[in-house]
Amino acid sequence: MNKRFFALIGGAILASIMGCATKSGVETVPYISDAKIIVSPYDWGPAVDKIVLSMSSAVDGAYIKKVGLLQVVTNGTEREVVDVQLSNEEGELDNKAKSSEYVLISLKNPFDNYLGFPFHYDTKKLQSEWEASYPIKVSFGSAGGFEADRIDSRICKATAVFSAQKEISGTYENPMTKATDTITLRYKAYEPESLKNDGKKNPLVIWLHGQGEGGTDVDVAILGNKVSALAAPKIQSYFSTEGGASGAYVLVPQCETYWMDGGDGTNSCGDLVSRYTKALYDLISAYVAQNGDIDENRIYLGGCSNGGYMTMNMLVEYPDYFAAAYPNCEAYAFNEYARDENGKYIFEEKGLRRTGERFMTDEKIESIKHIPIWFVHSADDTVVVPSGYSIPTYRALLDAGAENVHYSYFENVHGVDDPETQFWGHWVWVYLFNDQVTAVQETGNLVPSNNGGGTLKARDSKGEYNSIFAWLNAQVK
Repeated sequence: MNKRFFALIGGAILASIMGCATKSGVETVPYISDAKIIVSPYDWGPAVDKIVLSMSSAVDGAYIKKVGLLQVVTNGTEREVVDVQLSNEEGELDNKAKSSEYVLISLKNPFDNYLGFPFHYDTKKLQSEWEASYPIKVSFGSAGGFEADRIDSRICKATAVFSAQKEISGTYENPMTKATDTITLRYKAYEPESLKNDGKKNPLVIWLHGQGEGGTDVDVAILGNKVSALAAPKIQSYFSTEGGASGAYVLVPQCETYWMDGGDGTNSCGDLVSRYTKALYDLISAYVAQNGDIDENRIYLGGCSNGGYMTMNMLVEYPDYFAAAYPNCEAYAFNEYARDENGKYIFEEKGLRRTGERFMTDEKIESIKHIPIWFVHSADDTVVVPSGYSIPTYRALLDAGAENVHYSYFENVHGVDDPETQFWGHWVWVYLFNDQVTAVQETGNLVPSNNGGGTLKARDSKGEYNSIFAWLNAQVK
């Protein structure tokens, strides 16, 4: 059955549901002529949670009373329909419209088996990618409707606001192999018009993706960890400039492999200098230079996992550049790990063999202790175990006299999009993007707490803060 015939049958069913539109007294039969998927960010990544149907002619509001007759299958899985409403072409609701050529289907989207997930994970590249195809089927009753692949017919408002984008290439010495590499980095950025027109210097928030979000499509880095929340009104409202507009620029760079690339395309354990170090610095400094209203004294750097490693790596390599940092489940190794003659890690019964030397040395600690840093980690993280990474670094900074270093330590990870689900402990960034990192641990006494990450409010010489973002906004180099 071809697509056109399928659509016409669906139109006949629709006609019986809604009553036919008329033109010059002649009945016409509306049918589904096209459809687009809407991709939205969730705690666990992107999901297809809506479909916009394009009708051959306008339909009226009677359609929304017939939800029970509607069946939707996306990517081979039947979906539960939550609501059906009239909309515009982009899926935006128009409650005043009596009729429209566009109909919005809203779908239930629980975490179960990543329902509606439009990504797949490439186990060889260790990266998430868009599905090669994403077939949808919309039908009414037992016959007819619309069926087609719609992976390339998608709407994603969360990434669309990151409208500035660029690709930057250069040649750099590989710190592991000492060979010369050609490195290409990409970025997307959120640039509020209100900031560009306020005549003031404004803050820049940078986010570095995790291992699974590398590649050549920055939308993957933005959606994979709900990074779009940094551009949403709730978090943007924390950032301010005296006499200027509220908000901050948001820059999301992407590397082609992962920040912890061991120099040969393999993922390291965080005890090396990233091959992307100088290239990332060049990207950030070039972006700042291109946007003259960015305040060079208010550049804030953060990331998760691989990106948390890269955050610490950049602080160590450029200790005077950033105003503050907010690493999540950071994977910058505190200890060095032994390698064999081929450069491969040596594993023992208890795990990686240590060399007995520290990677986060006293010299490094001394060089970064002046930088305001707020660590975020979950106690049940089995991917980047806190005791081998963020905890000893945090304690070493305190021992060295760091005065503006904080630690939020969660018991486990729960989100807001599916509150009943407990996520993997590594996903502590869920709390960050839901603006739930609101408390810190007592100095030197780490007791996991899901109440904001601690028992105290973060304090510095300027005051007390109810959110990691309020604290970040106050930091000036």
